[in-house]
Amino acid sequence: MNRFLTTTALAFLTAWASVVPAQTVAPPAAQQAPRDFNDTELKSFAVALVQVSRINDNYLPIYYAAKTPEEQQAVEQKASQEMVQAVQGAGMTVDQYQEILSLARSNPEVANRINEHVKEAVTR
Repeated sequence: MNRFLTTTALAFLTAWASVVPAQTVAPPAAQQAPRDFNDTELKSFAVALVQVSRINDNYLPIYYAAKTPEEQQAVEQKASQEMVQAVQGAGMTVDQYQEILSLARSNPEVANRINEHVKEAVTR
């Protein structure tokens, strides 16, 4: 399945694995020392995550309804643009979003902190 549409269930945390096309993906976290994110950064991430998830949910049926690979690619590009805007609108860069996402996948404490912020963001 296309990485654009791949969703995982880490208590709603990892709604979408990649926000932008592969050429702008940050270097692997294994080569960098893990960074400690403060609550403000994690709250921004949670807001972005909820928005990215909603965009994904909106575009998923459109993607599957596309009749050609070209139509699917156009849907993917449009969704990616909206997701980047959502991340930036939450006050983050795409690299920061991906860094926190990666950390949350490997660190249950960070994932739990984010889940609390996601609960708040969803009720807004």
